[in-house]
Amino acid sequence: NYYLATHVTAINTGYAAGMFASVVATLWLLLQAFGVRTKDTAFHKSIVRATYGMVAFGLIFSVFGTIYGGVWANDSWGRFWGWDPKENGALLICIAMVSLMHARWCGWVKDLGFCIGTALTGIVVAFSWFHVNLLGIGLHSYGFAASTKTALFVYYGVQLFLTAVGAVGVLIQRARVAAAAAVEEPVPATE
Repeated sequence: NYYLATHVTAINTGYAAGMFASVVATLWLLLQAFGVRTKDTAFHKSIVRATYGMVAFGLIFSVFGTIYGGVWANDSWGRFWGWDPKENGALLICIAMVSLMHARWCGWVKDLGFCIGTALTGIVVAFSWFHVNLLGIGLHSYGFAASTKTALFVYYGVQLFLTAVGAVGVLIQRARVAAAAAVEEPVPATE
């Protein structure tokens, strides 16, 4: 079926890009937190730009795949959208990615905020891509084993931990740099 093949290929490409962007954003957070190549701003900017590109790429494919999934559902089942948990998960991924892009475009977040949001979007993608299958309801329930559920909860915990360590570490590094800069500035003489 053409619709099914196109939908599955597009949606999996979009989700994979979202997960890869999450990994790269987490890496950026940890590199920043532990002071790796902090003087090389071009290096860190290139990582953020790559993350941005992956989110944009993932968003395009996720939206296209979600819409095409509705076209396929309408052709196969006679309905475009049935509020199935998997369909809701696909919508959740699109909303998460569009929110990231919008926040970046509007200037609400800079590099740090964008990478934190992207790292956390990996949890949304994992939940919507795999976890909803474990609910046992809906047309997309594939009946994964308990080991899948355990692996997902381990991923959620590790991702939250790494994101928190990275975010707090970046804030600590920035506070140290600001304190060092304040000490180095000459104090104007007062009479």
